[in-house]
Amino acid sequence: MEHVESERFRNSKLQLFSRLKLKNIFPGEWESIYTGEGIEFAASKPYEPGDDLRDLDLQTLVQSGEEEIILRAVGRQRKIYLWVDLSGSMQRFPEMFFSQKPEIRDTAVGLLAFSAWNAYSPVGLCAFDREIRQFFPARSGESYCEEIVGWFLDHADESAKGSADIPGALAFLEERISPQSLVLFISDFHDILFDGDFAHLLRPAAKKFDFIPVVVQDHLEHGTALKQSVVIAVRDSETDRRAEIALTPQKLEEIRQSSARHLAHLKWSFLEVGLEHIVLDSATIEDCYRTLSSFFEARKRTRG
Repeated sequence: MEHVESERFRNSKLQLFSRLKLKNIFPGEWESIYTGEGIEFAASKPYEPGDDLRDLDLQTLVQSGEEEIILRAVGRQRKIYLWVDLSGSMQRFPEMFFSQKPEIRDTAVGLLAFSAWNAYSPVGLCAFDREIRQFFPARSGESYCEEIVGWFLDHADESAKGSADIPGALAFLEERISPQSLVLFISDFHDILFDGDFAHLLRPAAKKFDFIPVVVQDHLEHGTALKQSVVIAVRDSETDRRAEIALTPQKLEEIRQSSARHLAHLKWSFLEVGLEHIVLDSATIEDCYRTLSSFFEARKRTRG
């Protein structure tokens, strides 16, 4: 995806509706347990070296001579994070079998990031494979959003081939992200961990965040039936081995049936943890936007 196409995301205005009810009366805000550069008094404490002198309580200083720092409550907007799987099966490279996956991945990142910016929400991103490749803390601003999307389009396919460290990425999420954040976990969920019972992996994140799995599927996994056999050149994303394979209508149907069984397993596991999920199966911006918009509109109607 070229950078010029990222301009098409700029006007994206998906309503990223959270299932977590907000405590404040203003859209996008929730009551913070932290202190910061707000205006509402929260508490005071004795002055310590390193404290900002602008926060000195001048009235207390004049009356008693004691140096105290005023702590103020800060109103925080809902933070939106994109947690993106860059394992081999999600990367762009020559002769890949499921060629639409990286296109869908890039489109989802662009639409969601710019929708967060247009909603004045802080947005952040974590790109991971066997390790954390890049982490952008959630911040507001057009230039920051452009920096995130620009980095992703430039570097997402430079990641190490092979499987991703899913437990490590989830542990990093737990460690670095504040509660009540909206987290969209973008992956094809084809790691071996997702073949069995993986509910225990997602349950901690499901309890702490508004966690949404976004499942990426290639059109070959569900699209139009093949009318005749074709020979295609492919390269394995993990071993880097190249080969030519004869793709018959029967073989393609077997692939689709296997994919359908895996998706049904994912849906059941997400339901067990209490997670809503999204399936993206088209690389066009219009189709991705329609699918994401329908998901969040349904959320809004359900919560009423």
